[in-house]
Amino acid sequence: MKRTWEFVLSILGVGIAVIFLIMTIIAAVYLNSIDMKEMMDYSLMTDSEFSSSEVDMSIKLFMGILWAGIISLFIALAGGLISIFLLKGGKAKGAGILLIITGIVTIFHVWPLFFFIIPGIMCLVRKPRETVEVIV
Repeated sequence: MKRTWEFVLSILGVGIAVIFLIMTIIAAVYLNSIDMKEMMDYSLMTDSEFSSSEVDMSIKLFMGILWAGIISLFIALAGGLISIFLLKGGKAKGAGILLIITGIVTIFHVWPLFFFIIPGIMCLVRKPRETVEVIV
């Protein structure tokens, strides 16, 4: 059975995951290169309701979430590529399960989630057409 839509949506999911991965890595490198603590200390001296420890904790939390997103995108990239090769090999059920797991891993990013969950469900739900034999 040809699974063109599943294949196309999986490729779109991998492409979007690559774009998000590049953007997230650039953001993480940029935020690590600037001295956020110094900038926050300056803003705290002017007028702020937050203490220095609260600001430091929020910066660490944001960086942790950013790195968790990077790791999830690497896992999504690997899972998406493996599922594309499984689809090409004719193993639609295994590819569907892997696509759904990959979609769940990308919970931090909405668009790759859609482009992995939808073809995963399609792989599991669509049944091959039955051939009808005509006896003459």
